Amino acid sequence: MRINIHAGHNPDGMTACGAVGLIRESTEARAVKDRVVAQLAAMGHTVHDCTCNNGISQQDVLKRIVAACNAHDVDLDVAIHFNAAANPEPDGQTTGTEVLVHNNTSRAVPWAQQIADSIATLGYRNRGVKERPGLYVLKHTRAPALLVECCFVDDPDDVAIYNADRMAAAIVAGITGQAAETTADAARLAAMSREEFVEYIGRLAAADMQTSGILASVTAAQSILESGYGKSELALNALNLGGMKAELSGNTWKSAWDGRVYIKDTAEQREDGSYYTITAAFRAYSSVAAYLADHSAYLAGARAGSELRYAGVVGCRDYRRAFEIIKAGSYATSKNYVNNLCNVVERWNLTRFDGAASQEPDGSLWANIAGLSYTWAEASSFGQLLAQNGMQTVLRRVMVLE
Repeated sequence: MRINIHAGHNPDGMTACGAVGLIRESTEARAVKDRVVAQLAAMGHTVHDCTCNNGISQQDVLKRIVAACNAHDVDLDVAIHFNAAANPEPDGQTTGTEVLVHNNTSRAVPWAQQIADSIATLGYRNRGVKERPGLYVLKHTRAPALLVECCFVDDPDDVAIYNADRMAAAIVAGITGQAAETTADAARLAAMSREEFVEYIGRLAAADMQTSGILASVTAAQSILESGYGKSELALNALNLGGMKAELSGNTWKSAWDGRVYIKDTAEQREDGSYYTITAAFRAYSSVAAYLADHSAYLAGARAGSELRYAGVVGCRDYRRAFEIIKAGSYATSKNYVNNLCNVVERWNLTRFDGAASQEPDGSLWANIAGLSYTWAEASSFGQLLAQNGMQTVLRRVMVLE
């Protein structure tokens, strides 16, 4: 998608710098705009920043913005503003958000409605989509245009819940049709260095291990290798860090995946080592956490006929053996898949995320949330059985009191 984005008015301290209340329109509009531009660009959209920072009058600012917008062939023009003239006393109710369009026949109306609805989920009153045929920018831009009035700068209830990051994520969600959580996670991945991504996914994998029984080092290594440290097209556009296709083992496991897909070309490797390209439907997730949950549920519960496709991976304490099980179950076609994953584990010392539970405890008892005590092997096996039936369990070391 090709999009023009601009913050309204001149910068603070200049002529035509917008409304001032408990917060300043010009400052916050630019803060939100910068985040919207970054998030959309991270998702692969073409974005042009058409903000004016040097106008000599209100009319000059408007003309400069329109000229910048009309210099690009885009699908949508988005202006970011903040409203004013609300109740200055806190009353427990927001004055709210609204999105303006030239008229109700504008092609921008569906986007405008999505944005208004998305911002309203942050806790703002939804004032809806409104016609403003006299507004200069909406009247003179060539592409479908809309103007977002994020909230009221002089309403203490509006300002109390305002946050630039959350507002930007809501706007991006409205433009793209994705959930705000999805856009926020995509922006987070796009901004991370390799080192930051390793720490981020390692911690998430460690938390997942407590319920899935799958080594955190295994989950983290797959995410790192398959997603290129969170920067792959599939990661940024679908939050799919492990190449999970839409149809896997006939979808024979309990999954929270909502059915959304992302279509892209992908390379597969033949037995002779040569490559070929196919177009495939991949799972799209609402968040990184949703991906991890589905990925672990797949490894624990997917079937090949009447047998578990990855039998033995749950509770396996040797990361190389776990990768061999995953490769044998046809998770990937790459002939070097196991060695590549092991190299990732060793390069980043990912076994540190496996924690104390990575070693068989001498004489320890382990408890499943079912309330029964087992050896480690018995507890993890019971957890695997429950996972096959869609039930998540937590393994905890316990002490026996005499």
